[in-house]
Amino acid sequence: MAQSIKCKTRFYRLFPSSGYLGYAFEDYEADYNRSAFLVIDVYGLGFHPDDPVPAYNQDGHAGAERPALAWLKSSEHEDRIIKTALFPALTAAREINLPVIYLNNSAPRIGLRHSEFSKVLKRQLNTDMEHMFTEDEIDPKEYHYGKSDHVKISKLLTPRENEYFVRKHVYSGFVGTRLDLLLRYLDIKNLFVVGFSADACLMTTIIDALWRNYKVILLRDCTLANDFPEEQAELLGTQRMVKMMESLYCVSVTSQEFIESTRVFAAEKA
Repeated sequence: MAQSIKCKTRFYRLFPSSGYLGYAFEDYEADYNRSAFLVIDVYGLGFHPDDPVPAYNQDGHAGAERPALAWLKSSEHEDRIIKTALFPALTAAREINLPVIYLNNSAPRIGLRHSEFSKVLKRQLNTDMEHMFTEDEIDPKEYHYGKSDHVKISKLLTPRENEYFVRKHVYSGFVGTRLDLLLRYLDIKNLFVVGFSADACLMTTIIDALWRNYKVILLRDCTLANDFPEEQAELLGTQRMVKMMESLYCVSVTSQEFIESTRVFAAEKA
């Protein structure tokens, strides 16, 4: 009998003609051998006491202002989500040896500055990916080299030796990357997904996963959208984005429900 991770997934029944039937739940058994844990843009310093003080400089100059692609995320909310929900869920995935795949923003030498995407980032977010996402542990022939610490990963969340790391070029992790090839080689069908931002990189990656016939289970308390200032206290923008994804693109569970599912799986396996 195939081993599975048993989840009670939630979705939203967006049936306008029936008066919006609201939330519903469905039992789902994710084949363990065809499941992976996808960590999207979970980077930044300051989540571990031994992390260096983040400077958020784009070009290595001390004292540079934090770039706009902190985006409207509140560091307080992000810190809470990572420490109380996302990291415990990641730990649970590791404890049952699920494949863990990190998907991170990067600055490849592909002429991004000439793209419409780059123009949007500059015009609407005052952001230059080719500067902000530079790295100092990268092949400078393939990626833009620099000392920005924006995409450095906290010691709390550092990928382990047996885990996978894919650099992406735009919001979606599937556009121009090796992610789909990796998932196919691993024979993955189910993606348990966490990360940021709910209205950009996470959402577009989930949408592209759906088009490629992957089953996506979003850990809905392990993400954060770019809530506008008037929304941040109650995270109204995040709530709206999660409901939209549950309506149109995926199903969801909470981090605690995922953790409990992995415990049940481990007990049954033993």
